[in-house]
Amino acid sequence: MFGHSSSKKTETFADQLPLARQWLATGKGRYLLASEERMLQAMLPRIFGHHAVMLGICPDGKLLDYSQVVHGTVLTPLAEAPSESVIRLDVNEWPVQPRSMDLVLLHHVLEFSEKPHRVLREACRTIVPGGKLVVVGFNPLSLWGIYRLFGMGANSIMRRGRYFHHRRIEDWLTLLNFSRCHLHYGGHLYPFCSHLKPSHQSWLQNHAGLRKLPTGSFYMLVATKDRAGMTRYHSRWQASHKRLLGASYARNTASRDAM
Repeated sequence: MFGHSSSKKTETFADQLPLARQWLATGKGRYLLASEERMLQAMLPRIFGHHAVMLGICPDGKLLDYSQVVHGTVLTPLAEAPSESVIRLDVNEWPVQPRSMDLVLLHHVLEFSEKPHRVLREACRTIVPGGKLVVVGFNPLSLWGIYRLFGMGANSIMRRGRYFHHRRIEDWLTLLNFSRCHLHYGGHLYPFCSHLKPSHQSWLQNHAGLRKLPTGSFYMLVATKDRAGMTRYHSRWQASHKRLLGASYARNTASRDAM
């Protein structure tokens, strides 16, 4: 599927995550993350509920802070510092009960996953009918996409990622019982004006008429799960993320404790 030879080991999301985080700490990475944060800050407050999870390349859960969902949990394949709000998992096997999440945020996960469709399916499985999936991804049809396609830039991790067109993601979501998708673009002039202040870039984008063009360096796809006559499960659970985690979480925790 990814064009690798059988003798070459396919890199997993866990393999590439540390390098992606290092890139986020660079000047270009910080600038792009700030642009994404501004868009999430505008969109996430419109989503309500009791439980949310985030899986992504951001090293903490600050992106969930912009939502109105009561309880937020960060998922990670790495051995992070112990925390009540951080759960370690295999990105292809989520230890989260089906139809338990009001919001799932995937932040540049699909680009670096060896099985992006599997990750998307796991995320969708956990969402309640009427709940939201938010996918933040790099846009291949952008200045940034062209920039990395030709091998420009010092950090190779951004060149190794596989950038998906939003229509492909929408096709996958249609098969996963999501029919309503809203698309937003940001960072149109990135990375060529990343040295400018955010206010100057915003002014330039407005006057160049770029905001409505599908050429942003990243997109935010907000999808709603079809209800299909089912009801929410909120009233059945206490306000604790541990109640949302099934037997697989208990096994994972026991395995980690034994290490």
